[in-house]
Amino acid sequence: MNNEKTFAKNYAALRWGYLVLCTLLLLFLGLIYAWSVFRIPLETEFGWTPSQASLVFSVSMMLFCLGGLASGMLQKKFSIRITVICSALCMLAGFCAASMAKGLLGICCTYSLLCGLGVGLGYNSCLSVVMSWFPDKKGLVSGIALMGFGFGGMVFGTLSANLIGSIGWRKTFLVFGFVFFAVILIGAFILKVAPSEFAAKMAAGSKAKASLREMEWKQMIKCRQFWLYFAWAIILSAAGLAVMNEAASFAQCFVGENLARAAALAGMVSIANGVGRIIFGQLFDRIGYRKTMLGVCGMFICASAALLLANSTMSIPVLAAGFILLGLAYGGVTPTNSAYASYFFGTKNYAFNFSLVNLNLIIASYLGPACGSLSYAGTFLVILAFGVMGVFISLAIREYKETAVQA
Repeated sequence: MNNEKTFAKNYAALRWGYLVLCTLLLLFLGLIYAWSVFRIPLETEFGWTPSQASLVFSVSMMLFCLGGLASGMLQKKFSIRITVICSALCMLAGFCAASMAKGLLGICCTYSLLCGLGVGLGYNSCLSVVMSWFPDKKGLVSGIALMGFGFGGMVFGTLSANLIGSIGWRKTFLVFGFVFFAVILIGAFILKVAPSEFAAKMAAGSKAKASLREMEWKQMIKCRQFWLYFAWAIILSAAGLAVMNEAASFAQCFVGENLARAAALAGMVSIANGVGRIIFGQLFDRIGYRKTMLGVCGMFICASAALLLANSTMSIPVLAAGFILLGLAYGGVTPTNSAYASYFFGTKNYAFNFSLVNLNLIIASYLGPACGSLSYAGTFLVILAFGVMGVFISLAIREYKETAVQA
């Protein structure tokens, strides 16, 4: 009995260490959201149009999603360690090759393809590790880990801007290639999936609801619960991306040429995005999937109303409130993706199932910027419409008639 207690106590402490490590690794991998910092010097050097620069980001997001799929397959066939090592190698090769690129095709084939793939491999692996150690706190730990991913764009965006100003974008890519390779490689040799007996004990002693069923992906894609949620995630991810890509330029309408103030206002979206991941992740554990999804939709509706009001009154405080609400709402989508996949489709095949759910970002990464290219009032009205649509989809999702977990 004492040995069992010691075993449980040691692993209970160890799992928080894995959460910290995964959050740190995701902070580095969140660099994918800092593309706007790189695009300025690249547009200047290569003479790109804004649509060409946006293409690089869209391709990166597509490969990020495909990297998640590859991660699920590699974890099943090999191990977490091999998958994360592949992530480190992709990041090294992508950044180093991109430092020698001569144009749009070169950047797309190096930074977008290899770095995007590397981020997807590492992202899915880190979340798989976290979810295996915390079957009793799916939403909370998803939110904490993904907060790191959300803050990565802000942290490394600032660092990138300083490095580019000092040594240029090519050498900055080289520095990032070697630093990211070293950090992710070290993580690969530390990360470990929770022992099945420990995970079972934690799940059994939890107040959180257990997974409804254990499904393979072929079963999952036949469920209306998958497709309804997939549609929900597409429109609300697009709603967030529509403003995140244009936040700084919209803020400039209020503060003129003061770029520092515009960046500070736009930064509120990123900060709230990180905070929203923890808030909604914890809400998923406490109040369930439907109320959490409705809360995200309600936050988007309130954000669009605030931004429409700011657009008509030119009030900076109202703009700031709108940015904060939108960041919180968008932050609520990502941990809900993760927790929903685990709750409805189980933990046994989580890595691959979650990567399929996450494919919504491929469509959202095109739809969001397209909505953001409308007039500001038009963009905010689209977000309002997406929020209302999300409410109806949330209400349409039902649990299975049989809720016992099936092996």
